[in-house]
Amino acid sequence: MATTVSFTASMRTRKTNSASNYKSSAASQEFYSNDYNFVGIVHFSGLSLLNKVIIGITLRVTSAEAGFGAGTTKTVYLRKSRYQAASESGVTGGGYYGDALGTFTGSFYGNTTSYDFSGALFNNVAAYLQAGNNTFCLYNPSPSASGQGYSYNYLQWSAATLYVTYEEGVSQPRASASSVDMGTSVTIYTDRLSTSATHTLSYSFGGTSGQIASGVGDSVLWALPLTLAQRIPSATSGICTITCDTYYAGVLTGTKTCSIILNVPASVVPTISSVSFSEAVLGIAAQFAAYVQNKSKLAVSIAASGAQGSTITTYRTTLNGTAYTASSFTTNVLSVAGDSTLSITVTDSRGRTATTTRTISVLAYAQPTISLFKAERCNATGSAPQMDGNRVRISATAGASSVGGKNTMTCTVYYKLSSASAWTQATTITPSNYGVASTNLLLPQTFDVLASFDLMVRVQDFFHNPEQSVSIGTKQVMMDFYRNGSGIAFGKVAETAGAVELGWPLVLAQPLDIPQGGTGADNAASACTNIGAVKKAGDTMTGNLSIQGYLYPSVYLMPTYNNTTNRTVFEGSYVGAASFAAWEDSTGNNRRMLEVRTAAYEASMDNAALLRTAVNGTYYAFRLFHSGMATPIPVGSGGTGANNAKAALTNLGIFYSATLPSSGTDGQICLVPVG
Repeated sequence: MATTVSFTASMRTRKTNSASNYKSSAASQEFYSNDYNFVGIVHFSGLSLLNKVIIGITLRVTSAEAGFGAGTTKTVYLRKSRYQAASESGVTGGGYYGDALGTFTGSFYGNTTSYDFSGALFNNVAAYLQAGNNTFCLYNPSPSASGQGYSYNYLQWSAATLYVTYEEGVSQPRASASSVDMGTSVTIYTDRLSTSATHTLSYSFGGTSGQIASGVGDSVLWALPLTLAQRIPSATSGICTITCDTYYAGVLTGTKTCSIILNVPASVVPTISSVSFSEAVLGIAAQFAAYVQNKSKLAVSIAASGAQGSTITTYRTTLNGTAYTASSFTTNVLSVAGDSTLSITVTDSRGRTATTTRTISVLAYAQPTISLFKAERCNATGSAPQMDGNRVRISATAGASSVGGKNTMTCTVYYKLSSASAWTQATTITPSNYGVASTNLLLPQTFDVLASFDLMVRVQDFFHNPEQSVSIGTKQVMMDFYRNGSGIAFGKVAETAGAVELGWPLVLAQPLDIPQGGTGADNAASACTNIGAVKKAGDTMTGNLSIQGYLYPSVYLMPTYNNTTNRTVFEGSYVGAASFAAWEDSTGNNRRMLEVRTAAYEASMDNAALLRTAVNGTYYAFRLFHSGMATPIPVGSGGTGANNAKAALTNLGIFYSATLPSSGTDGQICLVPVG
């Protein structure tokens, strides 16, 4: 709101070299007689515009009839005053005036006129008044005498009134720091222009607002609430706008703002309140009260929360190299014995993390093993083997994991006639320290010397029950015939009709040839060579199988039906080509094959895949058309015989005409545009 005030001047005139008033109620400029120079002193008592925002200045003066007349334009030289008073004792006129403020012109002779200050003069006078000054001087250091004796700009003001329009200064707030952590303090300065100003400070942040303080003078210390972080749940900082309302005498004169960055402190992170885990496999906890290697699984549940408004966005738990991404989950089987670390990390919507760990202790476990089980006929006391004895002694070695002394272990021996299917328990062996080591244990049963028996040992712990079985034959006899005469046995009692049974190892003077079902060899290496076997380490074949031959190394597949004429092979035909072939006769002169060729053998994609035939030893090749070919597929083979659309249409007998032709070739297709 603009305010206009007026002040009436109290004026004096002193010569530059005199400390006494030449005139006590008027202000003169320059000289009437060129032996001196006047300094006019214009004082506005009560004028105090310190820190006001001045928007208009008007000076109204009444001039006496001094100097040139009303038709003459005179220049007023307005200057600052070193003293803010109408009359300062002991100060000459020359000691009174200060720096120049500017000039303005007018007719100053027996009249009253008003002058609106503008431009540089306005700016200089406004700044002078805003600094709290109230006194001006009229002084031209270089006056020029006229033909009349007095100077050209000689004048005398008998009255002056100053009109000033102003607004109260609005304070511009600023903060002691441009970036501040929530939960700490920052000083807000008002930089007020007047000590009369008071302020109300408020803030706006993240969609909320509130008052910082009221009745503030120069500054206020603002304790930033940490709860402001709740307004930015997905960010670590935000811009806060501080508003300063300026009051004079309780009246709002204006509002200005400033901004600062509020940071969520690094200490504001998500929390993991609990991590619970338990056995997920039924029965294990009740038996072992612990986790068991290769058997246990963990049921894990994580409770976590964000901080100051953030939310949990991701969970990541690792255990033994496997990651899980849910708050509740069941792990894989715990495969590592000993202590393992369950590492949990949660991330909130601000991208901040919290991590915790738990130690998982797992008891070692391996399946029970049977390293030895054998049985033999023996004498009645079991002290010695006896081939025709009706008693049996066994030896067994086995072991199981203790699992902290909580595992169970039993060892049971069973028997049955070799021709029977059901087992009968023979005895139990009591383990010692989760181990079985029995040698020549005499079984309580008797075993018919005219029959063969199977014996089995079963070791059972809490999880598994592996078994191993052996057989014992009948008593030894030189030769025996089956009861109906249809079978014969050597070294044992005959038990099988229509068969020759051997109770003794068979030793041949010469190796049995392949046609007779043998290998034609008396050692393993020669046997492998004779039957074409590939010897590989271990029970499972790994790696590439290399088959070498002069021209056509191949894998021979037995025919599906009992047909010795047809053959099927996987055939490596050449270097860079391979085929799958079917033979029609044993000579291989008649065949069909699908052949695939690499770029090393056939550069053109046209012949990358071929169907080849051999008829009585003569080969023929047929292309298999595909999209990678350079040669177009002929029309007769279902293609277009062309490599562009226009040629394709022509080859297919399709042509374009603006109008339907009156004649053409039978079978052609004409495309005519629709009008």
